[in-house]
Amino acid sequence: MAAHFAIRAPSLDYLIDPYSVGAISERPLTDEVRERILWAWIDSREGRPEHLTLELPAELRRDTLAEQVKKAVRRDLEETYRESKKWISVSRSERRETLIAFGFLIICLLLSSLIDQGTENDAFFSSVSQGLVVLGWVALWTPAQRLFATVSRRLNRSRYRELATAEIEIEWV
Repeated sequence: MAAHFAIRAPSLDYLIDPYSVGAISERPLTDEVRERILWAWIDSREGRPEHLTLELPAELRRDTLAEQVKKAVRRDLEETYRESKKWISVSRSERRETLIAFGFLIICLLLSSLIDQGTENDAFFSSVSQGLVVLGWVALWTPAQRLFATVSRRLNRSRYRELATAEIEIEWV
């Protein structure tokens, strides 16, 4: 018997990116929902489900909403599978942010070195020096997180391929 494979969304905005413009059927899933779907799929490895069930609040029920949501989920999973084939997939703005963060790290490391060389192990200046190093590395947090997400997506591409073809059902609860 196949495992139960369902995602409950308390609202449409939880399921589908509320900041994207366009029709519901063209909007991507939120990152959290996409990850939850992937993790649930991986955890159900022993008994692959026949379909993905999306549970939505009954008060949202409209004539065409179920089909629009199915199209949005299908489109997002297919797009994620296509993107998972690439090792590096960054936009121009993401590249710019990464370069700025890396430049900021270099400046922080240089300032830290200058402080270390110009002071004689003074506790205050040593703390400022170490704080600059930490600040520089924190600036790279988002680009590093994006890199790890890209690598994870690449390593899970066969699972995304399976998900992209899974049947999708909508239940109103």
